Amino acid sequence: MWKILSRTPAVFRDIQYPRRSHQFVTGNILLMLLLSMIFWTEHCNAEKRIPLPPRPIASKQLQDVLDPIVAQNLKKQPGLASRQVHLALIDLKNPEKPRLAQYNGFEPVYPSSVIKMVYMGYVYQLAKEGKCKITPQVHRKLYQMIHPSSNIATGWIVDLWSGTSGGDFRPPETYKEFAFKRNRCNHWLRSLGIKHINACQKTWGCPIPPGEKQFLRGGKTPGPWVNRNSMTAVAAARFLQILAADALVDPKSCNEMRKLMVRDVRNQNYQRMRIAGGTPKGAAVFSKTGTTSDTFHDAGIVALPNGRKLILTVFITGKYRGPFIRNVSRDVCRYFMKQ
Repeated sequence: MWKILSRTPAVFRDIQYPRRSHQFVTGNILLMLLLSMIFWTEHCNAEKRIPLPPRPIASKQLQDVLDPIVAQNLKKQPGLASRQVHLALIDLKNPEKPRLAQYNGFEPVYPSSVIKMVYMGYVYQLAKEGKCKITPQVHRKLYQMIHPSSNIATGWIVDLWSGTSGGDFRPPETYKEFAFKRNRCNHWLRSLGIKHINACQKTWGCPIPPGEKQFLRGGKTPGPWVNRNSMTAVAAARFLQILAADALVDPKSCNEMRKLMVRDVRNQNYQRMRIAGGTPKGAAVFSKTGTTSDTFHDAGIVALPNGRKLILTVFITGKYRGPFIRNVSRDVCRYFMKQ
């Protein structure tokens, strides 16, 4: 607590203060009040956060279901090695006691466009905090980023939430600030308790600008890509579990995000080889796919016609482009439809 003096101490009485000193003190007081207001606002926002759903617990029973499904489908795909497959499954039958099974699910991989669902979530979080607005233009960019998976729209969204632009190589004094801003999304993920996602890079389908390469390499040139996006299948599943529970931001925002992630093979033919392609008639799928020259991914929420809900993430590294994801989705859904 601040102690307010009722009168000026004697030692200071004969000092002549210039007018600007009074202005300086007044400015400091106003600054302190402003910072206090910011702190209080952030504190209130933290208090209003919807409680996160319980973390899924590893289930031997569910693991005994998943392992044969993976093994049988690997046998049918001779061009696909077990080390290339990374998978996580969360059963949400009891939201208070979610069950987890995984296959190489704790190994980080490059997520390609799956990372875009994280950027979408962060934009909605900033909108809730009043730091940006979901204008028609922003919504259009979000749609382009999620549905057709535009890398150009993704770059625009990353610039929006980070307040940066790639551009040219930066000197050390400005690079540090750039790197801090680009890690804002990661700070948000950590506040959700998600540690094994690195979300700070744009996605590229064209030559990477010098400033972006500098950040990929942690400010060093040349050097390895130490800041490359990464994600585990289990971490992606946890992110989607929070979204499914309406706790990622708030229920209204989560509903809007799921609408952007709707998958339907009837009008999205490219989804036939992904999670949506293996689900039964009447199922609802909300997912984000990712494909590069050496990745073939999908991560989604599945609501089955019998009321069961699950999270399924399947990441495949390498050149494989076959039906493994679709077939695993089909077999998993068949199991849950019988329960």
